[in-house]
Amino acid sequence: MNCIAVIPARGGSKAVPGKNLKELAGKPLIAWTLEETSKVSAVSEVVVSTDDRRIADVAADYGAAVPFMRPAEFANDNVHAIHVILHFISWLEEQGRQLPDAIAMLLPTSPLRRNWHVEKALAKFAEDPSRPVISVYRSLTPLISLRWVEDDTLQPVLEGVNPNTQRQNIKPVFGVNGSIYIASPAVLKEKKTFHTEDARPFVMDRLHSLDINSLDDFAMAEHFLKAPGFDLDVSLVNGGMEQ
Repeated sequence: MNCIAVIPARGGSKAVPGKNLKELAGKPLIAWTLEETSKVSAVSEVVVSTDDRRIADVAADYGAAVPFMRPAEFANDNVHAIHVILHFISWLEEQGRQLPDAIAMLLPTSPLRRNWHVEKALAKFAEDPSRPVISVYRSLTPLISLRWVEDDTLQPVLEGVNPNTQRQNIKPVFGVNGSIYIASPAVLKEKKTFHTEDARPFVMDRLHSLDINSLDDFAMAEHFLKAPGFDLDVSLVNGGMEQ
């Protein structure tokens, strides 16, 4: 199976200015994703889509391809990552290149994601390439415990259920962690999303699912990465070692 990994990394970020290049445990945030993706045997090419020359230079330093600078219309706050992927597919077609069997979108805001996470997710995708695979984690907050705050009152997100239901009697809830998205170009062109009705889950633990969107997130990731004896290759899913 031929897979191209695409890492969307624009220069602008309101919550954390320069987020993708901000240093995390000794190297730019995006470098953690670039290094791990380069180790994935099923990935034939690692491409960074960016509008920022500094990000492009760092990506090249870590061996990624930056075949174009992303047009401004695909680099503002209102552009979803899927639009970046669709732009990349269109670019491949314009260049007369054969489309890969799979495109893996790997966001640079998931620095604790390991190469074996991607390998396993791609293996699951290969079982049925007609259905996307999206990484998730099991949430410790059950759906019945979630509330909207409206007019300084707590309103249940899930209505019509007993708020005192015991945890063990509640169906598990999984959250999309923003780490791994895989689909075929054909499905992406047709559905214009990874989130199809038949998309399948790739379950990761909460630690490896850490998504960097604030300075607090940076602090937590830095703490783990610098902690004595901390091993990123220990998976907390089923308590097993993964390498």
